[in-house]
Formats: sequence, structure tokens, C-alpha cells
Amino acid sequence: MTAYGEAKDRMQSMGGWRVEKQREAHSRPSRVVGLIADPGIAQNLANKVHQRLEKKLNSDEQRQFNWQIMIDPLSLPLSESGSVILNENVPRLREKYTWDYIIYLTDAPHYEHDRPVRSVLSPEQGTATLSLPSLGLVTAGTVARALHEVLTELATGNLPDTPPSPLGKALSVRGSMHGDEDIPSRIESIEGFRGRVLLTLGMIRINRPWRLVPQLSSAMAGAAATGAFGVFYTSIWSMADYLTSSRLAFITLASILMLSLWLLFHNRLWEKPRGHRRKERMIIYNVATVLTVTSAAAAMYVLLFLALLVASLVVIDQEFLASQLGHEVSMAEYLNLAWLAASLGTLGGAIGSSFDDVQSVQRATFSQREYERRNLSLDDAEDL
Repeated sequence: MTAYGEAKDRMQSMGGWRVEKQREAHSRPSRVVGLIADPGIAQNLANKVHQRLEKKLNSDEQRQFNWQIMIDPLSLPLSESGSVILNENVPRLREKYTWDYIIYLTDAPHYEHDRPVRSVLSPEQGTATLSLPSLGLVTAGTVARALHEVLTELATGNLPDTPPSPLGKALSVRGSMHGDEDIPSRIESIEGFRGRVLLTLGMIRINRPWRLVPQLSSAMAGAAATGAFGVFYTSIWSMADYLTSSRLAFITLASILMLSLWLLFHNRLWEKPRGHRRKERMIIYNVATVLTVTSAAAAMYVLLFLALLVASLVVIDQEFLASQLGHEVSMAEYLNLAWLAASLGTLGGAIGSSFDDVQSVQRATFSQREYERRNLSLDDAEDL
């Protein structure tokens, strides 16, 4: 046989193999996964990962089904204990959507049996709840892997491989327990100190501190006005030139701290979560809130510093600045000037923040969102 004939036979063989695989794939039953996601970051992550997840599920040669992922933004109500109410809403959801599996991707911390949990799976119902904050500094890849684990367990009943932490129980992250509801469920809990740290970091990530900065428009206006006064006031030039870097750094930290404390207490952001495990939740919630507000204040400070640095470079002539300071100047003097002016401006921004919308700022906290969702019914959620 010629080389051409051999190549032709190989191509025909490969073509037949592809046709056989396609026929085999079409013969598998289809399974539709409904991915319900809270509007906001949960919905954004769901939109990013659903194609990747669908491709991964369908790339497995041993798969039993042809998978299809559907997404719908919807916030489900919370119980008085802070648990997500999913299973009792499943009949209505299935009647409306006819999905085979329902997974709820929520941005709320989830507690069961007085313990923070990562996920709650009910294989008989074909449902699961996945809490994003429990994944830490969550990324699209992290969410895709977690959803793949959940779907694999729902479809096959096989538990994910979670080897014990070699560092001991105190630094372990995941545990497992069974629910005591009428519907059998498996709860994957968050364990140990490290798990709590990841939960707190996840809550800060979900809060998105950079989204709080636009809500502080009055604070930013007050900070800019105060900082601009510092840039154009010659006594501030001399003070900035005289102070050491360590002293300027201390003033910076003090100004960010003062703005953060003002925002926390003026906007009543200190959280008092309800439900089980109140002491632990109060600590975790308030640490997340304090770090969220502090991060937003630090971001505002950086923006103010850059704006004042540009303004000082544009407005203040180098020779005039040198004549006022009595020595040659370089970029360092402009940096010190913007540094001190931004710190003074941040203190002025605390007063300006009194005119910002309190409710908009309060929505950066989990307690406020929990309160709203406890008073939410499924009918209200579907109307949003």
C-alpha cells in the first residue's frame, strides 16, 4: 500500500472514531444545572465561570450526562438564624425553571449548627448552596473548582477528596457533618483558625471596599478642599519640608484611622448580627467591616495624594518653592508636600462624610444586607 493510501485509511479511521464519539455523546441524557446567584459579585462570577464549568463537565470521557449550565440572578430569603432558605423554595423554582440540579451561589456567610459552612448539599433534592465568603479571596478559578466538586457529588454521590491538613486541626479548613432536617443533607463546614481567617478575607472581598469610595463623594470633596488649601499655603510647605518621613507616616496612619472611625460610628456600621453563634459572628462581621472601611479610607487617601501631587507640580514653580524653603528643591519636596496635604485633607474628609447618604454606606456591611434579606420573600426576590 502506498503512503497516500495509508494516510487515507488513518484519516477515515479517525473520522469514524469522531463520528462514534459524537453518536455516543448524543446518546447520553442531558442534565440542566440552574445556577442561582445573588445580584452583584456572585452574579458576575457565575457569568465568568459557567462556560468554563460546562466545558470541564463535558470534557470528562467518563461522564454520564451532557451538561448545560443556566444562570439566573436571584436573592433567596434568609431565616432568622442567618441560614439560606433553599430547599423549601425548590418546588416553586423547579416548577418555574424545570432544572435537574439547583445550585445557589450566595455572597452571604452561611451558618448551620452554630458553625460557618462552605456548602450544603442535598443529593435527594439535587440542590446545593455554596457560600462565596468561605472561599477566601475568591477568584473565578476558585469558584469553578468549587462548583465542579459540588456538581460531581450531586451527580455521583462521591465525596470530594479533602486530605487532612498536615499542620493539625488548628490550621485545618474544611470539615463535614450531616444535617438534621427532614431532607438528608451533607454540610461542609469551615474549621479552625485558618478557616475563620479565610472567611473574614472572603467577606472583605465580597464587600468590595473600592465600591465604597464613590459613596463617599462628600468626604472626597471635603478632603480635596482641605488638601488643596494645604498645597497653596506656604506654612504647610515649610512644615512638610521640616517633618521627617517617619513623622509624616505617623500622621498618615492617624488620618486614615480617624476617617475610618468617623465612618464607622457616624454611619452606625458596628454590626450586631442575629441568630446562632452571635459572639463569633459579631467578631468576624465587625473585623470584616472595620477592614473594609479602612481599605476604602486608604484608597481614598491614595487618590487624594496623587491628585494633590499633580496639582502641586502644575501650580507651584520650582524656583518659587526653593525661595520659600531656602534651599534647592527636587521631587522629594513635592512628594512631602502632597503627603502632608493629603493627610490633612483626609482629616477634613471625615467632616465631609457627614453629608454622605448613610444607607448607601451601610450597605457595605453584612448586617444591613442580612436584615433586608430576612424581610424578603421569594415573590419579592423574583420581582427585583
